[in-house]
Amino acid sequence: MKLSTRARYGLRAMIELALNADGATGRNIAKSQNLPTAYLEQLMARLRNANLVTSIRGAKGKFVMARNPETVTLSEIVSALDGPIEIADCADVTYCCSEPGICALRRVFAGANNALHEHLEKTTLAELARQQQQESNCQIPDYSI
Repeated sequence: MKLSTRARYGLRAMIELALNADGATGRNIAKSQNLPTAYLEQLMARLRNANLVTSIRGAKGKFVMARNPETVTLSEIVSALDGPIEIADCADVTYCCSEPGICALRRVFAGANNALHEHLEKTTLAELARQQQQESNCQIPDYSI
């Protein structure tokens, strides 16, 4: 299973907002995260509709977190961008078993879906932002003597 580009870009944008408590413009988020600005605007609209971010219009317009990053889970973000989290759904498979109720794969797929959802649900945006900040701090070379 691979997360969509939409989910990966959206997660990166949300990390950027979580690291900037005062918010950031779409252009700054796109530049910082090396994302296409027009695509980012579409993602931010989905996140705004899910009440995860708010936008401030005008000359000093920007995006800000709608809630504390400690209360936002990765599951919420991915669901807002991609819909329900599923690695497989028997109903989507053409020519699948004619009796899905007795299909052994259905239970395997359901278990995998649940495991992925639970993992994303227990990870908060704040945790991910802290990890990103630690990673970034480790990447800064120190040339002092």
